[in-house]
Amino acid sequence: MTAGGVFDPHLVELTIAYRQGEVGVYKIGGGTLGRSYGGLWGYRLTHGPSAEVVVSGEDLRTGVPKTHDQAARIVLDICDRQEQ
Repeated sequence: MTAGGVFDPHLVELTIAYRQGEVGVYKIGGGTLGRSYGGLWGYRLTHGPSAEVVVSGEDLRTGVPKTHDQAARIVLDICDRQEQ
């Protein structure tokens, strides 16, 4: 993740909580929850009570179609790996 593109919080289609924050995602071009899409996703990962932005962008590319939930979990997995 290189934080490419500007995350637009008005487009968030799904937000999930994780250990100490939230991850919000949306499908670039629009999407319907529960359906799978390949291509680019917007994402923002926040941490802590002040919702400090850890990473955000519009450069998460999935070749294989993913649901919003799966895309959000990819963001979490990538960030977890980078912290190790």
